[in-house]
Amino acid sequence: MKCAALTLALALATAGSAAPAAKPTSTWSGWKNVKHLFVFGDSYTQTGFNIKGTQPSVSNPFGNPPWPGWTSSNGPNWVGFLTTTYNASKLLTYNVAYGGATVDSALVKPYIDTVLSLKNQVQDEYIPTYGTPSNSSAAWTASDSLHAFFIGINDVGNSWWLENATILYDQIFSVYGGLLDQVYNTGARNFLFLSVPPVNLAPLTLENGDYAIENEGKMIGVWNEKLVNMTTAFNARHGNKTKTFIHDTHGLYSAALKDPKVFPQTAGLKNTTTWCKAYENGTPTWYSNDSSCAYPVNEYFWLNNLHPTFPIHNATAGSIVKLLGSKK
Repeated sequence: MKCAALTLALALATAGSAAPAAKPTSTWSGWKNVKHLFVFGDSYTQTGFNIKGTQPSVSNPFGNPPWPGWTSSNGPNWVGFLTTTYNASKLLTYNVAYGGATVDSALVKPYIDTVLSLKNQVQDEYIPTYGTPSNSSAAWTASDSLHAFFIGINDVGNSWWLENATILYDQIFSVYGGLLDQVYNTGARNFLFLSVPPVNLAPLTLENGDYAIENEGKMIGVWNEKLVNMTTAFNARHGNKTKTFIHDTHGLYSAALKDPKVFPQTAGLKNTTTWCKAYENGTPTWYSNDSSCAYPVNEYFWLNNLHPTFPIHNATAGSIVKLLGSKK
């Protein structure tokens, strides 16, 4: 499977065509001017935010639950690091991500029926609560907001072996693109997408052997190519009024798995292929050290058979900010 080596981010601003590209008219003016972050995704992104609970404020930018929230990383995830470590402003974060989510439960069934898909997150949570900025507690604007999407891990993980997987992904991205249009219609103009990381190298797939590693990897590549195509079409559809970033999360994870020392945030990782049973459901502290394990929990890349620990989330957030830092 092809993957970008150390090019950790790809910014998409215009769609290629035979005619001269329209001059971008987006409201983007750099990460430092983002005051409201809206986030959609699955367990790699979830913090347990309840839209009916305490809302984010300058004194409490996470709203609810208390930072770092309920994460799958045994500490802050990339959203938590963006909000409190790499923020360049008083950043208020509204995170409607839900563990186990797929884009549309009707197309790829999640592990339980109660999971809120991306479709649910957009249509049932975000739009009714924050979709009319003037009537929303968020009071966001096009120029001071960023809408971030990290989805696809479960779509691929629950379907990669199907004979019609590529056709299925076309259907999924048709829904995905339609949901983006709905978010755009609320006034959103700045968008961040995270590509699917190499979860075919997670213990869950490693345990199933070379066939699974290779073929899930291929379908991750297909997904990430379709993500680029979707965002290109989205930008063109809206006359380049949007600013769209794709973060190469796949490349970042691949580099860290090959050599954790490539990033300062992951340099302390000692094990990148397995996990320790004592840690799989979380530990009392971010740095717990159980005698049955070879290393403290924060020195394992994987907390369990699918979810990574917080160091790679830290590296992801740092890389995202490098991508978003430009005013261009």
